[in-house]
Amino acid sequence: MSVVSGLILLVGSSLLLWLALLGLALARKLRRDRRESRSIDRRARYEAVLAAADVTAITAIFSAAHEPEAQVDLAASIDALHKTLSPAEFEAIGRGMEASSLPQSLSADLRSRRAITRARAAFLLSRPGTPAAVEQIAPLLSDPDPDVRLVACSGLARAATPRAAEFLIDGLATGVLPPERIIERLGAPWAVETILATLKDGSTAVDASLARALGLARDPRAAGPLAALLRADSVEFRISATRSLGRVGGPACVPALIEALSSEVWAVRAQAAKSLGVLGAAEALQPLERCLSDRAWWVRANAARALRELGDPGIEALRRAVEHDDPYAADRAREQLALEAVIEERTAA
Repeated sequence: MSVVSGLILLVGSSLLLWLALLGLALARKLRRDRRESRSIDRRARYEAVLAAADVTAITAIFSAAHEPEAQVDLAASIDALHKTLSPAEFEAIGRGMEASSLPQSLSADLRSRRAITRARAAFLLSRPGTPAAVEQIAPLLSDPDPDVRLVACSGLARAATPRAAEFLIDGLATGVLPPERIIERLGAPWAVETILATLKDGSTAVDASLARALGLARDPRAAGPLAALLRADSVEFRISATRSLGRVGGPACVPALIEALSSEVWAVRAQAAKSLGVLGAAEALQPLERCLSDRAWWVRANAARALRELGDPGIEALRRAVEHDDPYAADRAREQLALEAVIEERTAA
């Protein structure tokens, strides 16, 4: 074989291989496009049925959702409508699901050896937020797969029942997930009563996390229990409680926060100053002025910012502090006054 013939054969072989790979890529794209097209059509059909709140029709689509792709589309359709449906319409979805044959199949899938199958089953079971799903998916909080545990956590929050809150609090205690993942789901009004009951039972290892959840929920009922946590031995408990008191709001929080400005722990003092500023607590003016000379930088910084947030009385206090004997207090005052001037200039513009 000549060199030319060899080159031609090599080029021809390479071209054939390239064409084969191109054909394979095109075939995969076509299959993917067909799947996406079917998914779009299926979701549109599901959303129309779900929005109509016809329990019989809803039962039919649940019963027919045997394939994994259909189950994913059904769950996505429920989520797409979640914020637009009334409680009665959403209840119809739950009744339609419970009347179908699908829950029994999904319950079996929860015990699958495949993590993706367990996760998909838990995801769809929890979408309508029915209380019956709570006991079914709660064991998955201890699943070996972290993604399955996260799906179970989200599903329990979707149910939004006291029992679901109990499971999530247990999950905090056992460390099944990073605390923030559970705290952000417990931080809602539906969980407040259960959290308060847990705190009332006595100090636990998760009190700091529960205090943070109460802050996210912003429920005034939490003011008293959070103030009580300021007397806890744990520094972490006190810091979390002080931070959350600023989020809960209301005059009832202010005395405890002013008292916290005298804490021996600088982080508690710093957080108390920040929370008083958020609350706009005018009665904290003088204690915050004193904190401008605190030995901890963060306390001084937060106190200066809080004074600015108090409005005119706080601005006057900062102007007085510019002449303070403590140069650190004067520095923080000048910093906040400069920031206030920038804010006023932008507002005027």
